[in-house]
Amino acid sequence: MSFSSPQANSAPSPPSSASSEHPEITVDGQRVLPQIEDTATLGRASSKSSDVPTIAQGLAAIQLGPANSLSPHGPGDTSDAKSVSTGRSSKSGFRKRLSRFFKGDPKVKDTVPASAVISAPVTLVGTKGRIQPAAPDRNTVPVSLGLHSPAHSTEMLSTPLVVPATQPQPSPAASRTLRVNIFPENVIEPIYKTDLPKPHARVDKTPQLVYCCSLLSKAQGPLQPISDNDVSLGPPLDDKEKEWVQLIDPILQERYRWLVEQLVRAFADNPLKASDVVTEIVLVGPVLDRDTYRSLLSCFISNFEQTSALDVTLLQGLVQLVECASSGYLVDDDLVRIATVLSKELSITHIGTSDHPLRLTLSLARVLDVMVAGKVKDLNRERDHQPMLQLLDGLKDNENVVQRYEATYAYQALQYAPDDETPLQVLWRYGKVAAAGAGAVSSVFKLDPEGLLKGIESLQEIGAAVVGAVSTGIEVVEALRVGADGAARASENKFDFMKKRSWYLALQGTALFIHQGRLSDFNLVVSQAPCRHNANFQWGVCRQLGEIAVDPLWDVLVRQQAVDFLGELYRSGSDWKLHVDIKRWILTILIQISGISDVSIKDRAVALLLDLKKDDTTEFLGSFSLSRRLHQPTASPLLAQVQEIIKVEYDLHVLRLMRIDDYKQAVYIDPMAKLNLQDTDDNLFPLMDKVRDFMAGDTQVMLILGDSGAGKSTFNRHLEHKLWQEYKAGGRIPLFINLPSLERPERDLVAEQLRTYNFLEDQIRELKLHRQFALICDGYDESQLTSNLHTTNLFNQYGQWDIKLLITCRTQYLGPDYRSRFEPKTVDRSARVANDLFQQAVIAPFTREQIEDYVEHYVPLEPRTWVKKDYMDKLEAIPNLMDLVRNPFLLTMSLEALPTVVQGKTDLSRLRITRAELYDTFVVHWMAVNKRRLQDQHLSESSQTALDFLCDDGFERNGILYQMDMAASIFQKQDGRPIVNYTHLRDRNTWKAQFFGVDPERALLRDSSLLSRTGNQYRFVHRSVLEYFFSCTISGPIKEHDEFDPPVHPETSAASPSISTHPLSQRNLVVEPSIIQFLAERVQLDSRFKDELLAIIEQSKTDNQAARAAANAITILVKAGVRFNGANLRGIRVPGADMSGGQFDSAQLQEADLTDVNLTKSWIRQVDFTKAQMEGVEFGEMPYLKESTWVVSCAHSPDGTSLAVGLGDGRINVYDTSIWTTTRTFEGHQGWVNSLAYSPTGHQLLSGGDDKMARLWDCESGSCIFVLEGHTEYVLTVAFSPSGKQVASAGKDSTVRLWDVQTGANPFILTGHTEWIRNVSYSPDGHAVVSVGDDETIRFFDTLTGQPREVWETQSGDMRRVAFSPGGLEIAVGHGNGDLVLYNTATGKPTRNWQAHGNDITGVSFSPNSQWIATCGYDSTVKVWSAATGSVLSVFTAHGSPVLQLAFSPNRPQLVSCGFDCTIRIWDVSSLGTGVDVEVGSDPLTGVLFSPDRRVLFCGTELGAVRQYDAVSGAPSLDIPCRDNPVKCLVVSPDGLLIASVGTDDEFVAVWNIGTGQTDVVLCGHKQQVNAMAFSADSRWIATGSDDNTVRLWDARSGTLDRVLEGHTDRIICLIFSPNSHRVVSGSWDGTIQAWDLDSRECIVVMDAGSGIQSWAISASSDGLRTASRKFASSTVELWDAESGELQQSLEHNDNVQCFELSSCGQWVGVSFPGSVWLWNFASDKTTEGGEGRGEWKCSVRIRDVFGEVASIAWKPNTLEFSIGCLNGPLQVWRLVETSTSSSDVWSAQLVWGAGNPVLAASDAVFADAVGLSSGNQRLLTQRCMGAAA
Repeated sequence: MSFSSPQANSAPSPPSSASSEHPEITVDGQRVLPQIEDTATLGRASSKSSDVPTIAQGLAAIQLGPANSLSPHGPGDTSDAKSVSTGRSSKSGFRKRLSRFFKGDPKVKDTVPASAVISAPVTLVGTKGRIQPAAPDRNTVPVSLGLHSPAHSTEMLSTPLVVPATQPQPSPAASRTLRVNIFPENVIEPIYKTDLPKPHARVDKTPQLVYCCSLLSKAQGPLQPISDNDVSLGPPLDDKEKEWVQLIDPILQERYRWLVEQLVRAFADNPLKASDVVTEIVLVGPVLDRDTYRSLLSCFISNFEQTSALDVTLLQGLVQLVECASSGYLVDDDLVRIATVLSKELSITHIGTSDHPLRLTLSLARVLDVMVAGKVKDLNRERDHQPMLQLLDGLKDNENVVQRYEATYAYQALQYAPDDETPLQVLWRYGKVAAAGAGAVSSVFKLDPEGLLKGIESLQEIGAAVVGAVSTGIEVVEALRVGADGAARASENKFDFMKKRSWYLALQGTALFIHQGRLSDFNLVVSQAPCRHNANFQWGVCRQLGEIAVDPLWDVLVRQQAVDFLGELYRSGSDWKLHVDIKRWILTILIQISGISDVSIKDRAVALLLDLKKDDTTEFLGSFSLSRRLHQPTASPLLAQVQEIIKVEYDLHVLRLMRIDDYKQAVYIDPMAKLNLQDTDDNLFPLMDKVRDFMAGDTQVMLILGDSGAGKSTFNRHLEHKLWQEYKAGGRIPLFINLPSLERPERDLVAEQLRTYNFLEDQIRELKLHRQFALICDGYDESQLTSNLHTTNLFNQYGQWDIKLLITCRTQYLGPDYRSRFEPKTVDRSARVANDLFQQAVIAPFTREQIEDYVEHYVPLEPRTWVKKDYMDKLEAIPNLMDLVRNPFLLTMSLEALPTVVQGKTDLSRLRITRAELYDTFVVHWMAVNKRRLQDQHLSESSQTALDFLCDDGFERNGILYQMDMAASIFQKQDGRPIVNYTHLRDRNTWKAQFFGVDPERALLRDSSLLSRTGNQYRFVHRSVLEYFFSCTISGPIKEHDEFDPPVHPETSAASPSISTHPLSQRNLVVEPSIIQFLAERVQLDSRFKDELLAIIEQSKTDNQAARAAANAITILVKAGVRFNGANLRGIRVPGADMSGGQFDSAQLQEADLTDVNLTKSWIRQVDFTKAQMEGVEFGEMPYLKESTWVVSCAHSPDGTSLAVGLGDGRINVYDTSIWTTTRTFEGHQGWVNSLAYSPTGHQLLSGGDDKMARLWDCESGSCIFVLEGHTEYVLTVAFSPSGKQVASAGKDSTVRLWDVQTGANPFILTGHTEWIRNVSYSPDGHAVVSVGDDETIRFFDTLTGQPREVWETQSGDMRRVAFSPGGLEIAVGHGNGDLVLYNTATGKPTRNWQAHGNDITGVSFSPNSQWIATCGYDSTVKVWSAATGSVLSVFTAHGSPVLQLAFSPNRPQLVSCGFDCTIRIWDVSSLGTGVDVEVGSDPLTGVLFSPDRRVLFCGTELGAVRQYDAVSGAPSLDIPCRDNPVKCLVVSPDGLLIASVGTDDEFVAVWNIGTGQTDVVLCGHKQQVNAMAFSADSRWIATGSDDNTVRLWDARSGTLDRVLEGHTDRIICLIFSPNSHRVVSGSWDGTIQAWDLDSRECIVVMDAGSGIQSWAISASSDGLRTASRKFASSTVELWDAESGELQQSLEHNDNVQCFELSSCGQWVGVSFPGSVWLWNFASDKTTEGGEGRGEWKCSVRIRDVFGEVASIAWKPNTLEFSIGCLNGPLQVWRLVETSTSSSDVWSAQLVWGAGNPVLAASDAVFADAVGLSSGNQRLLTQRCMGAAA
């Protein structure tokens, strides 16, 4: 033997840092071991592929090379001859060659390649019987063996194992040789099989489940590349199994996987761990994933450790679970822990009659087998290894023979289980014992590299002398590891200390063959093994045969052959040298076999026993288990326990497939949405993204609003479809719920829906407790719910449903205070609203891009003659149609109906289509299409006959009537619930049969109608279709021949005595806004219907039965825009009517029944409510609080119970907010109290005023605690810190002072500002204070140190207010120019900004929930904004003067504001709808003007467009887009053909053709801004006046400049032509009015009013010239005598005049100032001579309900009507009415019509004798009767 370098004699080894330190071992020049260190450690684990144990090489040593069989002290242990055996080869001649080799044939002396050793899979007995996933071939090696990695194996293939020629041969048989064909052939390894379940069938047995999982694993193949350590997955799938696997989809696979996981969980939760449960759960071990397996193993170990008495079933289950572990599932600590606990249990178990010691010994041996195969490392020698050796060594001397043999086997297994010592550590340990006698190995102990190599060489020589030429050198190197007496003694005793025996390795090999079904190979090895004479080997083989015989997985023939094999062994004679103990053991095994239930095996064993027992040999007493695995369970209790859960998951899978299959949406466009109803279309976002965020976040409820047909249901179904597609087992379950289809959604929402899908109650209970849901609730409005579904269903409370609740509802269905119906409540006694758990979105109408996208997808659905462009062109050509089809449902209907609508039409620009008309056309089109479909079908005889009758009578007409009647019945019989459940046998005698019966006529109409069906449930395809048909029962479409008009009801006559049967009397339509809308459009289309409704209202005056119909009628008329100004409504009965937004100016409502009527934002000016029933009337506003002086500041206490207001006279009044009365007054300040702040506790109040002081007040006593003096100018702002320990004040002295609340000391004076400081605010944490002011900087200061922090500069000018958001993430800053800017406090960057007010912002406040920002300003408005988007939510306009401050209530949905009007206004912000809501498209007006023919009212706007209205009805017409600049002034030619406009700052005039809307000419020539224009009476000329002090005369047709009139010394502000067009009269800032004669070109000064004139008004009529003027900032209008040029009269007003205008007759002048318009009339003095021209101007009419600044007043030519246009958008037309009395003439103004945002107007209303009017409403009307300025 010699050593050689690996570089010279072998292929390169795998990379290793230690590779160069391992010399090769050669035997007679042949390389036998690549790495000594690897072999020497014998299984020591390493991360390197080459550092592996050599158990395979050990097997090779037994099979192919000599082995020392010296037994330790075990029974029957004798020295075996050194023999060679080999592994099985695939070559046909290898078996004979191997047999000759065993028999000593001298011809067989060649080397056997290493490939023969590793050509077949190798496993230990521990893997026997596993249900394993399949492997691609049999050449893979299981992890339980721990063979070399592929790299190492490749190396071994090139290295032959040498068989010495001098090897001793086995002795011939003395009497009888063991047959080698007892097992005649190899068979397929045993695998448990069951019947395969159908793909969707229930799996009832756990073995069946395991079988299914194993097949699926085989079919999928290994998830990772197979290594040498992976176990064979068994035989390939047969055809039946393959067919079954193909039927199993991924969902079902997931179902099976989830099922086994649930079994493990159920076992872990099972406290008893009964034997049947253990038996069942062990089966699933082979098919578990790693984490689940380890969880189960941990559960087994823990339970075994905790049991006080040995549980045999648990013990066997634990061992079986260990043996079935897949690659990588076990870690060293697991096996060490198990082996240790088994040995400890064995050590304390009494060795007596109990079989527990034997069972423990067997179990320990099996675990040690797995440890050996699995390369377990770090078995602590002192703590674990040595005690086990001593324990087992003691058991080998036990009197119980079976115990002794099994202990000997376990002892051998432990010898092969590596401990935590390296070979060098063993060497060192041995060396310390006998260093003196070490001799040849003494150099090893020096531990230097050269000495180490020398020592190993010496030890190798010693080992070679003892064991001979061992092919692998295992025993040589192991001599360094194992032994008790050290290396020196080993040298002397020829390695007697080595305890490892070859028979153990041989038994491992036979176990491998059995596991793989290689029984013929097993037969050969057993019959020829060199160690076959060893009693321990014989004992083990007999046990293995007994295990085969009792294992039902083996074929019956194989089991019988195993019994026969035992008989052959018994009779083998000298060939086996059978020990008597082995004979007794065979008899014992046969007795055990004879006790099994299988008759064929039992009889075989009994017969053999009778034959063998003829001698005197006796069996061992006692019962000994032969089965290596627990018996197959007869029941599956765990599976039964969890089966319902899995059935739930499976049923969910079925539901998922059904819902996915049911989803059918030809065209789907993702909707866009906004945060709220008032938000603009500039702030849209994808709704799906917002819903995804909702699903992923913490919010529990999301409300999605939208108009009828907005696409709510379509979105809901699409959302459900997407969620089901993404659903994973165990995830959140999407559940679409059509709320109208459920009976009790408010109490049993989820369970009721699940029952409709046939879920069982136990399943529902399981889902409730253990699963999460995403509820998509559709049709909240259709179900007519008013309850909070989240609250009433107890969602997300302990033990209740865990849900995300998404609800959709039509916008029209909800009232102002709708949030309470949806917001979750906190789970406490107070049931507080959890604002952070609720969010909402509003589906926005389609954009043009979405419409175009929809059309593009729509066109290809069916063969059509139109293409996309055709549809888009028509949609854009028809006026207002594009706006109408922004509703998705209407878009669908429009596309179907458009070809019919435009047929025969040439000028589409004059077509007008309403929603009702669109439905009319679509329905007729739908019925016509279905008629053609039926006519083209082959129908049955009865159906064809029915169709012929229907066609003869008008198929479309009958279809429409059928659907009208059905809609009426649904509302009458089901209260509008849209779903009809119909089963013929049950419902054939009910009203439903009229529509859903089986007769052919009904069937044809039903199938042709706009109905959908789900099972036995019928409904119209959309809620709006149901509402449309119901509306048609009241007023249907108008056709040329009234073909489709509903049947004439005799009761429709107002005089009919049967009004109670009228459709309007059947139900309250106020709660059906969509029906009201359809009917309101009918009013606009059909004057007869309008007259009918008016007649019903009239009838209600005398007929009580008409009350409901009249309430519906007036609701419809108001929504249709019908005005009741001046109407005689005395005595009408309209209880419950919705008259909100209606116009009832000067109406007579005496003695009317107005119970529960909604008059929110109604115009009820001068209405007489005398003796009217007004109980429950709603006005939508609260009464204000009035003070005697200006209210300068306000602040809420932290608990919201008090409101403090600071007054202009220095007082502070405190109000109790529950009754709104003053409870305390603090006095001390001199002058204005500019600012107030409560302490966090509410016990103290801080104030600052014009007296340069801040004061701290005790709220309880009213006393002043401290007067904080130090400021040198006005204190404009104060603030309390969140801690309540510090306050801040600031003002005109440019400093911020911080004060100590406890002492009143002023520790810090914060400087940096250079101008007034307007406002300060503390951060929510109190660590910083921010200040803003006139120096355009935002400054932060540290409140603890007084040091300055950041300074931000702004580009928006000086600042007035600053406020921290409640979370401190943002600050809002209000500027002097009206801008509101939001800054991110972390970055200092502005995040949003917008124009909030026209000028100074005087107040800024965040709502407590951070959702809103309220602002107020000098424009007299209060506005609420979305903090997220900056969109305006509501505008409150009741303040008649600048608003100075505001504050949100901390505990109520209220906002308080105060100002110069001496009032405190309390606004209800629960709906953000109590003030003037800003409508989309609302545009401030800059001027108004009547056309000369009095038919059209023109309005100039801020956006540069000119609007047109019908001057009589107020109906809007087409806008004329002028320019982007605001329209400064307008003028219309007398012939009505031209309109001239000029924009702000424009130096030119555009002249437009009114008919075409196109510009005819542009007048250019002025050098500065044009201010005034006038057309001549003959429309030939147009005069323009400018800031360049000139008047220019132009040809109106050609635009040619005719002349320039110069003479004024200042800008021209007024122009007018004389009636004969010969003169132009001009007014100027120079104070003069000049008249220019166009013929003579002379100019005369008519009058000179002096300097300071701001505006002129001139009226020229046949009666002469009248003029009026106003000076700057004056409340006086001066009237001048045109003839004399002298001042005639000065008209005094209460406030500065905004604008004024003379009537065309010159007898009236209208003057506007804040909150009012006064009408002055010139009364001639006819009593004096020449009195026709003399007289006095008197204020005859005062209109006090003017909300907003009046931009312009215009008089209708030659009438007493005039128009008012306001800067905030409202437009009104008024008529002066004269009432003659006996003493004088009385004039009044009556509203003709109004447009714009509605507002409550109640000045001069009479309600003193109204009945049932609440005190609050009485107070409100009392205030409102004083007008808007009150």
